Amino acid sequence: MSAESSLRFLRQLQRLLDEGLFTSTYKYALLQALADLSVEQEPGADGGLWLAVPEIAEKFVEYYWRQALPFSPPAGAASAVTPDRSPLKPLLQNTDGQAAVITHIVAARSRAPGGSLAALRQDTSAWLALRNKVASVIRGMPLWKLQTVPGEATEFLYRKAEFRDDRIRLLPGVPAAFRNFHGLVTNLVRGAWVARVQRIPGNREVLGETASLEGFLFGTDRATLAPWREILRDHQSGRCFYCRSRVGGAGDLDHFIAWSRYPVDLGHNFVFSHPACNLAKREHLAHPEHLRRWRESNLEGGDALAAAFDAARLPHDRERSRRITVWAYGQAELAGAHAWVEGRRVEALGSGWRSALGMEQVRMAAEEGAEYR
Repeated sequence: MSAESSLRFLRQLQRLLDEGLFTSTYKYALLQALADLSVEQEPGADGGLWLAVPEIAEKFVEYYWRQALPFSPPAGAASAVTPDRSPLKPLLQNTDGQAAVITHIVAARSRAPGGSLAALRQDTSAWLALRNKVASVIRGMPLWKLQTVPGEATEFLYRKAEFRDDRIRLLPGVPAAFRNFHGLVTNLVRGAWVARVQRIPGNREVLGETASLEGFLFGTDRATLAPWREILRDHQSGRCFYCRSRVGGAGDLDHFIAWSRYPVDLGHNFVFSHPACNLAKREHLAHPEHLRRWRESNLEGGDALAAAFDAARLPHDRERSRRITVWAYGQAELAGAHAWVEGRRVEALGSGWRSALGMEQVRMAAEEGAEYR
């Protein structure tokens, strides 16, 4: 996409966030879902992308699952109960009472073993029931109000007239824009989402001036990563994924595609490593040689991992992890990024990552952004 069209997209997106009239946080979840699905799915030949409402609903469940937990302020920020001394509850996501999506998720969460989303997914009937309820909410409100600003319906993302078979079509160029600017879009959306939750009157007394809200809404509880770590430790025979030497002590669980690049916890994206290697890699993408071994270990050899994740009721999706990796490396190649090798050593990424990932022919992000570059 051209520099002019990229700038126009970002201006229109910013306008939605600034001027859109909504009483709930749904518009932020919908924008994030469109951005994430643009990364995880391949656009059509015309550059557009058909998305089914139930697919969008699944994203809503993922985003709000954590936010449906009762909010407990940090010590000293507020009391352990709400001002009327009632038990802690989820933060409000709507100015007119709790958002319906949160209510549906709270009910489903109470029936899921251990409050686990992965466990709920294994119960097909319960999972489809929740997804259908959330999809109904999406059709009823945010889908057709997202692109409305005072006095105008912009329709630069998708068109209501094209809605059919319970699907919307992202317009040509929109998926590429979401892929090219995914990090920026995520930061804009999350910042606006946090600000909106803080402004809801019913949340103010509970939140106070706490700085922990973004972490509560979108973070990862590091303690919950321990089961993944033990599975990956066994899978790698107790050796560091990067330096291949044996790990003493607890070791680290590393997001192979860094959380800062794509914030999601999926089993096949994790590797077990030395704390020193994890610290040295930081937010870099790993060198193609590491990528090749990740493909062999976690993708091609991922059946055993999938079985272990299922047994532990941990979320995983091998194909989704692969697509996110393709996107991340494609965007990094476009940007002329360097890849981490070891210690402080980095090398220019180049195009070698494609063969490392076992790709012969695929439409890359480099092709989508060639004109923009």
